[in-house]
Amino acid sequence: MTVDEITTIADEILTRHLAESGCERVEVRPGYNQPDEPSLFVVAPMKAGSGVTGGKESNAANAALWLPLREKGEERFPYLDLDDPDDESLGDRSLGDGEDDRDVEEDAYATPR
Repeated sequence: MTVDEITTIADEILTRHLAESGCERVEVRPGYNQPDEPSLFVVAPMKAGSGVTGGKESNAANAALWLPLREKGEERFPYLDLDDPDDESLGDRSLGDGEDDRDVEEDAYATPR
C-alpha cells in the first residue's frame, strides 16, 4: 500500500477512535523498527490540554488500525505514537549541578526508589 492510502485509512480510523482524546489527524511514515523490519510509524498529534489517553483506548485504536491494513495486504506493522504536546520529554528536562546527559538517560530507565 502507498503512504497516502495508509494515511487515509489511519486518519479515518484514529480520528474516530481517538477524537475524544484530542486526535484530529495522523501522519504516517515508513521506516524500520529495532530489528530492522519494515514498519509504519503513525503519529497522532493530540490537542494541547486534552489529557492523557488511557492504554485501553490507545491499544484499541492501534488494533482497529492494524486489522484493516492487514486485510488490505499491508505487511508492515503500524507503531502508533500519541504525540501529546503536554508530555514532558527527556529533552525538555534541565540538568542540575553535577548531572550530565548520561546520568539523565540512566535515570529514565532506573527503578524508582
